[in-house]
Amino acid sequence: LYGVSPPDNAQVKEVRCIAIVPQIGNHQTVTLPHALPDHDYLSDLEPLGWIHTQPNELPQLAPQDVATHASIMADNDTWDGERTAVITCSFTPGSVSLVAYKLTPAGFDWGRNAARDDPASLTGAPNPPGFGPNLYDKVQMLLSDRFLGFFMVPDNDVWNYNFMGVQMSKNMKYNLKLANPEAFYAELHRPTHFLNFTSMDQLGADEADVEDHFT
Repeated sequence: LYGVSPPDNAQVKEVRCIAIVPQIGNHQTVTLPHALPDHDYLSDLEPLGWIHTQPNELPQLAPQDVATHASIMADNDTWDGERTAVITCSFTPGSVSLVAYKLTPAGFDWGRNAARDDPASLTGAPNPPGFGPNLYDKVQMLLSDRFLGFFMVPDNDVWNYNFMGVQMSKNMKYNLKLANPEAFYAELHRPTHFLNFTSMDQLGADEADVEDHFT
């Protein structure tokens, strides 16, 4: 997420851009490149955090999200703990629920250490050792139709690597362009599936050309 503060209130942040970077994710964790988005269109904007989509609304910020946010903060000085947030986007039945959180200093320390020293603890119980509500605070968030924002995506349009994980690397480099993101199940995100479909269609056509003397 990238945005600006209005001239009359530095405490308010207005989201102007969502940059969709290459990723592999599920409802619990996400793998992102170490390199942050970089483009001239982002030069006048400040980083405001990131969004994690999930199928159910949780009563707390997940420990995996704490660790991910702390890791990005630790690796990038441009990410300030007071100005960047994690927004969870939960697709609840019949609605979408948005909640924003920021890490406390204790949350930053716990998340950074957990991601670095004990990543296995983040894949098990929902409350790993040391995790608690003191690690994050909720942040007020308002939705408005007054602002026009934009998306940025990789210059090859591919952002979802769930179906071709071998091509995804945390050290991968990517360039951005101004465009709306392709759908999760778009053909370019799962080319192998469409090759299989094509093979099946061709096989079916070949079989149809063979005369069956028993019909």
